[in-house]
Amino acid sequence: MISPHMPSLKRIAVLLLPPIVTDLLRAIRNRHDGDGGIVQDIKDAVQGSAPEWEAVPEADWMASNGWLHSSIVATQVEKWPDFRASVSAPRALGVAHEAKPGAPANISPHNIIMTFGYVLGRVISARPGTPVRVLDWGGGVGHYAVLAKELFPETAVSYTIMDLSPLIEAGRTCVPDAVFTADIDGALKASYDLVYASSSLQYVRDVYGLLGRIADTGSRWIMVCRMPFVDVSDDFVVVQRPQRYGYDTEYTGWFLNRDKFVKFMQSRGYRLDREFLNDERPQVANAPEQCSYRGFLFKRADD
Repeated sequence: MISPHMPSLKRIAVLLLPPIVTDLLRAIRNRHDGDGGIVQDIKDAVQGSAPEWEAVPEADWMASNGWLHSSIVATQVEKWPDFRASVSAPRALGVAHEAKPGAPANISPHNIIMTFGYVLGRVISARPGTPVRVLDWGGGVGHYAVLAKELFPETAVSYTIMDLSPLIEAGRTCVPDAVFTADIDGALKASYDLVYASSSLQYVRDVYGLLGRIADTGSRWIMVCRMPFVDVSDDFVVVQRPQRYGYDTEYTGWFLNRDKFVKFMQSRGYRLDREFLNDERPQVANAPEQCSYRGFLFKRADD
């Protein structure tokens, strides 16, 4: 269906151009800068491959977690030396851990890393002279634990990473001084100065149930970052096929309604302290609304 607000020339182009051409143009327009994905976009269009992003019925949620595929751990471990080199001082912090080896610094990951630095700085400033406790939910092999050291080298941070067992095992080698756990119940028994969840909660089927459990820890700050939100539509499910990042798998996740999400956190005793914008806007086939990636910093309301 063509939007009545689409400019007339664009409307005519959509009507006249072959679908393969319009699909390719959309993919190129919305691809991530610096990820080398344009060649893959062209191949997908010519070969008729499934789109990288696609809205699906909630009933199609994958029973087996696509994040357990062995290629995910293998790829993160393979890229680890390049990631460590990319964040060493005095380099600009602007290379995503998903980036291909040798990728140049980019403003989008720089924004995300500086957002993390701002949030961690707020937490540290509230507890001068004392170690801060951080729970990184879905922290993989420990990328943000390394960034915490690079951003605040003089500050003691007790860093715990909660993730799936294969990533945890690899992470203990990558960042031996961080605490890694795959025990959800154990991780949520403690209270933290900061619970940080970057691009992780949307992959949980009962996302609001998990958010409620995180809120129940009574942690002072909760930061949700790099998460896709929509403004008008209700929550819906998408499938992502991330082969361009070296992950030979696919997984489902949520696009959440922004206001519903914020109101839920408020109902659990947290107030919105600051909202952040991320420069990620994937083009999702069949979606009722395209998303924007955002971050939300919540503070315990009684603090």
